[in-house]
Amino acid sequence: MYTSNSSHTIRPASASLSLRQQFQGLFWTALLVGALLAAVVINPSPSATLKVGSVSPQDIRAPRRITFVSQVRTQQAREAAAAAVATIYTPPDRALAMKQLATARQVADFISKVRDDSTISRAEKAARITALEPVQFSERAIEAILDFTDQEWVEVVEETQRLLEQLNRRQIREDQLPAVRRQVASQVNVTLDNDQTLVVTEWVSALLQPNSFPDETKTEEARENARLSVPDVEVTYEQGQIIVREGEIVQPEHIEALEALGLQSATVTRERLVGAGLMATLLALLFGFYVARVHPHIWTHSRMMAALVVTLGLTAAGVRVIMSDRSFLAYLTPTASATMLLAMLAGPDVALIASTLLAFLVIQFTGSFELATYTFVGSGVAALILWRVERLQGFVSAGFLVGLTNLGVVLAFALQEASWSPLALAVRGALALVNGALSASLTLAGFYVLSTFAGVTTFLQLMELARPTHPLFKRLLVEAPGTYHHSIMTGNLGERAAEAIGADALLVRVAAYYHDIGKLSAPHYFVENQTGPTNPHDELDDPEQSAQIIIQHVTEGVRLARKHRLPARIVDFIQEHHGTTRVEYFYRRACERYGPENVDEAKFRYPGPRPQTRETAVLMLADSVEATVRAEKPADVETIDRLVCRIIQQKLDEGQLVDTALTLRDLELIRQAFVTTLSGMYHTRVLYPTPDAATDGPVSSRSEADDHAPAQPPDHRIAEHSS
Repeated sequence: MYTSNSSHTIRPASASLSLRQQFQGLFWTALLVGALLAAVVINPSPSATLKVGSVSPQDIRAPRRITFVSQVRTQQAREAAAAAVATIYTPPDRALAMKQLATARQVADFISKVRDDSTISRAEKAARITALEPVQFSERAIEAILDFTDQEWVEVVEETQRLLEQLNRRQIREDQLPAVRRQVASQVNVTLDNDQTLVVTEWVSALLQPNSFPDETKTEEARENARLSVPDVEVTYEQGQIIVREGEIVQPEHIEALEALGLQSATVTRERLVGAGLMATLLALLFGFYVARVHPHIWTHSRMMAALVVTLGLTAAGVRVIMSDRSFLAYLTPTASATMLLAMLAGPDVALIASTLLAFLVIQFTGSFELATYTFVGSGVAALILWRVERLQGFVSAGFLVGLTNLGVVLAFALQEASWSPLALAVRGALALVNGALSASLTLAGFYVLSTFAGVTTFLQLMELARPTHPLFKRLLVEAPGTYHHSIMTGNLGERAAEAIGADALLVRVAAYYHDIGKLSAPHYFVENQTGPTNPHDELDDPEQSAQIIIQHVTEGVRLARKHRLPARIVDFIQEHHGTTRVEYFYRRACERYGPENVDEAKFRYPGPRPQTRETAVLMLADSVEATVRAEKPADVETIDRLVCRIIQQKLDEGQLVDTALTLRDLELIRQAFVTTLSGMYHTRVLYPTPDAATDGPVSSRSEADDHAPAQPPDHRIAEHSS
């Protein structure tokens, strides 16, 4: 087994930060404080500027259920009740009726005298009757009057007085007078002929006047009683109900409802500003100090910190805008997309801290424990599900699980309500499910933008690099087939070990494919690519020059990687997979030839740096183990196990793993993964007898693996793994 000595203990990568790095991290934390403060104090409600008669710029919904007494609607109802009270009129005016009857008698006396006057002509009689006031008879009626017999005239006079008295007994209002006049002819005694009826109709109609008038005093009393009989009007708005629609003219009742819900006032008091600033500062400092303490490499990475601040700032602003009115749309706020992004960029722990921060912001914005829980649980699940993904299907699965989690939170709170609406629950549940899909979609889109900005390698980039059609990969197969095979085997080993410790297995496998591309500059100087009996190093006969050729494959690999625009993470693997180890074989050759005191050890060491992450450390171990196993060809599992332990212990003793976050438990899991994988690769196979052996002699003790393996090179044939 292996142990960790006192001089080279494995520790997290948390090197002390310089003053410049500390100020750099504090700068981004200050920006986060500003972003959260802006999100807290802004008032996104458009109702803050609404006035009666203005046009609403958008739909405004009730953030919560509310019931209040509406003074505006109560007054409207009372006025409607008062308006419904009919106008009260005075009784028929008897004095007016008597006056009309007296006038009728005067007209009758005047016409009787004209009829009886024999001294004037018929034409003069007609002229005098025509000039009569206030009754204006038609020419036909005047002719009839002059033609009536005395009896007929008496009948006309009596019927006129009777009908006039009868009609004045009932109310005749100003607006009713035309209708009453139209009905006069139908009420004339049927015993009269047509000419008599005509005269009576014109006579009575001319004398009829309104005899009933509005009684303002009694009418107002009745209307006031109607107003008092109307109770106060209570108005209820359900959560999410539209108060005023986009484009609608704002009415007084709209303003009243907005004021009752606290949406009309846009005043920000000094106390609220200070409290909000303190809250934003505390949350941002918590997040920043956690990153600085646990992930110092992120704290000092300007682009990564910028990506985190932008993500959190935009999410906080989105929460403020969408969730502030606590309508149904609050359940559609894709806060989970922010934690998914942060998990993929910085890790699940950073994302969980962010989800806690967002939950506190929701409390600050809405005061709703339900929405805060909805945000925290959904975002937390999102952070744990999608912090590493190797295919697009992972986004689909994450979106589905986040949607189910959101639905669970909605159901949990709905079932605890005293009364809940099935329709409202269905709407909230549907939005919760859609939230998961929306969050996953936004994460997929946002990750490509932020990963490019922050220099994060995406899984699609890795999948593209894993294809054998990449130019460098094809060159490796054609020009350095031994290195190609070694890279494939190293990738298999590294992938299994990375999976065992929870590291990024896809990244390790793809990085293994390209970690030795620098050997393309001189493939025949590396043992896995040598097929003949000669070794180019023998012709050089210069240990230092040979070591430089071996070491150069790292710098040459970096050059090729950058030329072909490989991701920065892959370049890190190329630089770190040998760390600062020594090319042991040529160093010893040099010491034997020139003496240790005359040999510059630095010229025999790789430039490094040492592995900085768990993934690059896994590749270093897999690279060394695969090369050693290929050279030594262990015969059984026990030998493989001893070999793996020896390699791991060697790297520990050399201090190559001190800058990684590997624990001894991780190393034990890596050992087990290596041994299991190598046992499957190099297990002893059943020997099948050759025709000669079947008849002439015993079965050969060589395994099938030995038959296909190249001849063992002499001791002086060296690879870069000779240490």
